[in-house]
Amino acid sequence: MKFVIWGFQSDVEIKKHFLEILDTLVSEKHVLYLLDSFAALLDIEYPQVHIITEDEIPADTDFIISIGGDGTLLSAAQAVMRSPIPILGINLGSLGFLTSLERDWRPGFTKILKGHYHIEERMVLNCRLEHADGSEETLWALNDVVIERADVFSLIALEVHIGDELLNRYLSDGLIVSTPTGSTAYALSAGGPVMDPGLDAILITPISAHTLSVRPVLVTGEKNIYINLSTPDSNAQLHIDGKNTRQIDASLRIRIRPSSYRIQLVVIPENSFYEKLRKKLHWGQRST
Repeated sequence: MKFVIWGFQSDVEIKKHFLEILDTLVSEKHVLYLLDSFAALLDIEYPQVHIITEDEIPADTDFIISIGGDGTLLSAAQAVMRSPIPILGINLGSLGFLTSLERDWRPGFTKILKGHYHIEERMVLNCRLEHADGSEETLWALNDVVIERADVFSLIALEVHIGDELLNRYLSDGLIVSTPTGSTAYALSAGGPVMDPGLDAILITPISAHTLSVRPVLVTGEKNIYINLSTPDSNAQLHIDGKNTRQIDASLRIRIRPSSYRIQLVVIPENSFYEKLRKKLHWGQRST
């Protein structure tokens, strides 16, 4: 099999696990590629590994192995957004809602190498920025598109349409538009519901809305969502999966809808979505 090993940070623990994974794969004669920036951080020399850039990921890669937390997996997802390459996440971070394996990854990893896994497809958001001069930019998000105030002392006014119909004019710190996958990320902290990742729906969650009656709204994945700043001199920041940031103003219209792309995640039955919820959110456990 052919694997690309992905990461963007290194410490003693990450390097230790990385070397163990590498030894396992080399001993089984798999073809291995390592992201150049990750190789530089790890500061290792391993002649059996091909060092590549993000643009050189082979199209016939079997898996990308993401070593880190959810943020690491999200960065890998951005790299293969338009390629059907499955991602296997090994969680060395904190929560790890997107990853399949934890720090005790060895038994699960062995099963995966023997073919005991399945692939889950996750919705991706297509976020198109429509500028006043007619130019456009398209971005993709596995988790969420977040619009936040640029000025820490001022609220922002956002007008949101679902198709041709006005949903609401929000006065708030911002707005989170998330996939079902992203419902356990920033949207959860802002009071949104947990969504089954297989749903075809988009969640709109206000951030600290100035009206107590405003609540998160779930809309069908068939709809286009249009957002713009509703006061002429407003400025805000737009974030894609917490990383890809743009400065925006009232001259811009944002259109969000489900993308035709899907991210493929490698999943094992022992670590299902509902199992993760129970364990990571400590459901059913009494406080002491």
